[in-house]
Amino acid sequence: MAIEVVLYKKEDVSEEITLVDIENRSDYDMIKKNLFCAFEGCTAKIEYVPKGKRIAHFKTWPMSDHSSDCIDFFEREQKNRGRKNLASSSMGLTDKHINNVLRSLINSVDETEEEKELRLQKQREKRKKKNQTVDKNKDSDRSEDIRPTTVKDADETLEGKRAPSVKRRHSISFLSEEDLGTAIALHENIASISIEEKRVVILLRKNTKETKVYFEEAFFAKSATNIGAMFEVVKRSFDNGDVLALDCVGTVERRGGELSLVIGGQSHIRINKKTIQNFVFGS
Repeated sequence: MAIEVVLYKKEDVSEEITLVDIENRSDYDMIKKNLFCAFEGCTAKIEYVPKGKRIAHFKTWPMSDHSSDCIDFFEREQKNRGRKNLASSSMGLTDKHINNVLRSLINSVDETEEEKELRLQKQREKRKKKNQTVDKNKDSDRSEDIRPTTVKDADETLEGKRAPSVKRRHSISFLSEEDLGTAIALHENIASISIEEKRVVILLRKNTKETKVYFEEAFFAKSATNIGAMFEVVKRSFDNGDVLALDCVGTVERRGGELSLVIGGQSHIRINKKTIQNFVFGS
């Protein structure tokens, strides 16, 4: 059964939190670290999983069991230990792959309540399987950790390797330290646009959180020669009061102590669901 309500506990504060509430809270970063089961007497720690390939949901932390009388109690069954990553490498993403990721991201943002409920029902069916625990007596598999990236120094010799999946972040609220050095798909509304010579910085904002998206020399080198003029049109549209949403795939870096996104090519962004050239010239 899906967990619908959890408790946010910190010091003397105890507050019920639902899936609808949590994303728009200005103190989201604090809340997500202090979630617990709402059943009286149960101390199980709860994790909030933001919307990605699956619908947003709450889940019980590994090895944090519910009390036996809790309505969310379940028995864990043993499985083999997970794979250990022996090494880490990066794989560049093709434009075709990125286009597919952006299409999927936009479709999930536009998901209707009916489509959402259908997905939720399918996920509930899958959750009927027993949860698993790790059997420490069994050896773990060993594998290589391959991270998606859009930067130019990605390993290009990974023949026969399947392209790694790209995480979707439906808001900058869901960016985390784990995303550093990895390509992600991000959706958020534009808060400002700054244009310089072969450099554009788009500021994204959600409540009190801000993230910058950088378009720099590598981006301009792979884009149309008039890409700067296209950004000028986008900026004029924004300055005229139009609400603009940015969907993009880029690699997460730390700039000025903050998590930021670096974009590698013109086809890696959408403005209000359109490629920048279609937004500017119409299609």
